Amino acid sequence: MPKLIGKSLLRREDRPLLTGKGQYAGDVNLPGMLHVAVVRSVYPHARINQVDLAAARSIEGVVGAFALSDLPEISSTLNDPAPPGMQPEPRPVLASTKAHYVGEPIAVVAAQDAATARDAADAVEVDYVPLDGVGNVETALQPNAAALHEELGSNVAGQVERNFGDIDAAFASSEAVVVRSDFRFGRVIGGYMEPRAVAATVDPESGRLTLWTSTQWVYGVRDRIASILGVDKSKIHVVAPDVGGAFGAKGQVYPEEILLAALALRLRRPVRWVATRTEDTQATGQSHGDTAHAELAASRDGKLLGLRVQLRHDVGAYGGPGLGQSDNILSHVVSAYRLPALKAISTLVYTDTVPTGFIRGGGREIGNFIIERMMDLLARELQLDPAEFRARNLIRASDMPHDTGFKRMGGRAVVYDGGDYAQLLDRALEAVGYAEARKRQVDGERIGIGVACCVESAGIQQPEPATIRIQPDGQVHAYLGSTPGGQGHRTTFAQVVAEHLDWPVEKVQVFVGDSDNVAASANTAGSRSALEVGNAAAAVARSARQLLLERAQTALEAHPQDITVGPTGAEVRGAPDHQVDLPKLLGESFEAQETFQSSGAYTGACHAVVLQVDPETATVEVLRYAVAHDCGQAINPLLVNGQLQGGLVHGMGYALMEQAVYLPDGTFATSNFADYTLPGRGIPMSLQPRLVEVHSELIGNNPEGFKGVGETGTIAAPAAVAGALEDAIRRLGSNVVLTEIPLTPTKLFNALNGVAASVL
Repeated sequence: MPKLIGKSLLRREDRPLLTGKGQYAGDVNLPGMLHVAVVRSVYPHARINQVDLAAARSIEGVVGAFALSDLPEISSTLNDPAPPGMQPEPRPVLASTKAHYVGEPIAVVAAQDAATARDAADAVEVDYVPLDGVGNVETALQPNAAALHEELGSNVAGQVERNFGDIDAAFASSEAVVVRSDFRFGRVIGGYMEPRAVAATVDPESGRLTLWTSTQWVYGVRDRIASILGVDKSKIHVVAPDVGGAFGAKGQVYPEEILLAALALRLRRPVRWVATRTEDTQATGQSHGDTAHAELAASRDGKLLGLRVQLRHDVGAYGGPGLGQSDNILSHVVSAYRLPALKAISTLVYTDTVPTGFIRGGGREIGNFIIERMMDLLARELQLDPAEFRARNLIRASDMPHDTGFKRMGGRAVVYDGGDYAQLLDRALEAVGYAEARKRQVDGERIGIGVACCVESAGIQQPEPATIRIQPDGQVHAYLGSTPGGQGHRTTFAQVVAEHLDWPVEKVQVFVGDSDNVAASANTAGSRSALEVGNAAAAVARSARQLLLERAQTALEAHPQDITVGPTGAEVRGAPDHQVDLPKLLGESFEAQETFQSSGAYTGACHAVVLQVDPETATVEVLRYAVAHDCGQAINPLLVNGQLQGGLVHGMGYALMEQAVYLPDGTFATSNFADYTLPGRGIPMSLQPRLVEVHSELIGNNPEGFKGVGETGTIAAPAAVAGALEDAIRRLGSNVVLTEIPLTPTKLFNALNGVAASVL
């Protein structure tokens, strides 16, 4: 069989999607289905005195209207795990006595059609007493700010501190050159095509609940429904059909999934809820909203000495996934550099906004922006070229594995398993034409150049099971635990299975996004799929092949090395008449199972960009953009490039336009795409991807050498773009430092005219 891993095959997922045959959660339409609408808070912070459902219930076609008191089966909150030392305020399924953000669910209505359900939801009367709200971390931390959750007595959920090395000595040195800066990060949303949707039904004979949802974690949804509603997991089947993008925002369990399950079980009717764009934006997890202060010290010859970071992290109204994000942010301020000392403190802050979580980059881009912008500031202070300054401080390939000194939550050391960061930097600079661009600047062209490196943690490090069943007709069914949202898992993992099974790839079908596939699996997040699901797929394919060979050895009485196995059966090489057909080889059934245990991995990238700014319109034209990425063993280079491009679009959005705006009192001002800007054709660019396959088997458990891809296109982009914009604006005569994203045209116009958060 030809080698399949490393081959650029077209995605098998695309044809049904491009021909309109995709099936999404919002497409589920069952006989007798009821339509569900959710009543949501119109205030960022308010006391709820009463929820009056009488008017809604009186509308013809309404089957039921429910507040929390009407649903005793919803006996607990969403049970998000809280890191040690935090003061968690759990997310409720429905608010009962207080609302803490615009869009928070308060009641739910089921009706015969969607229009009636919406009318009934509008008829629900909620007696609110508006309260003072806090819409950002600065407002929440003011001395006179009202406590969002009075029982906590403060808007601070807790602190995370990470230290290594002698930070005091680093800054006390007489040789230390120190730069300081403040940072601000605008909130971002998932920005996917398909708003969230959920449908559910109960089998009348077995009583088994089936729920379709636009998610990236069917097992998390299944387990949370089981724990909240008190239903055995075996009685719950969760399916993620085609998912029109997720990007981390759909990686947590949401109240609507619990509500639809509860309504299906209570009413014994199929139910469906489909969010409007505004509803989805108001009620789906966001990210960023943080501020930070940083100080970076280096010797006069340009060697890093130490970094101090004070981060204020916005977790939103409740202690959801955002409580665990600080560890991710702070661990990525090290980036690709030899950093002798670090003191990093994150203060986690409650605000009257939708609870935060992990969106593409997962917070890594915040930590990366801090260190990379500080590297630019320090390079300028030392009068060094930014690329040269980075090169002096990169961790060398000969130093791998490299213990950074950082210890994550639970004491787990951050040890880079391998990589060649110098090669990544060189390849990115070459691809973007760095030397030529510098010469153009010397010749007077007012262009800006930006460079940023990043290192990304990949993997969730939970057991990853996989199953293969081979059919008598030669079809191979591979059951994996991933819940993809457009990444191409059915294509890439078919390549992995086919190669290790030595089978035609067109006869391999991959089944994902279904909680019946395997017993359990982690969230499809953290750039983990290639590393963890890919290795699981390879392991189970090898086991299946070995089992086939053992059966063929018994049947043919030949050495395994002399046997070929394929879709028609097995035969002895050189003796085609000495064979056994596949149905006989398989027997009554054939199944192989394996579980892969990852220890994580680290991948790296370097971004370089050349751009120019129109000083009259404050618009940006990207002339050339290069990403050099260490993907380990690329499974499908075509899809890797697609992931890098998609990730870069996210990063450009973070850098230039995306911001979910909450006013200081928590009023939400950008609840749909009329107000929240996403990158599109407005950013012309020439992307130059460079895949650098560094096969690192120095430590850990990664026999296939796969690494993450989906987020390195995003992580370093905001810092690289900000650096290039700052460079361009300085060449236009304005001595500014850009430390805030997004850098919208208004902000760029101010910077061009000498007005910015920091002016030298």
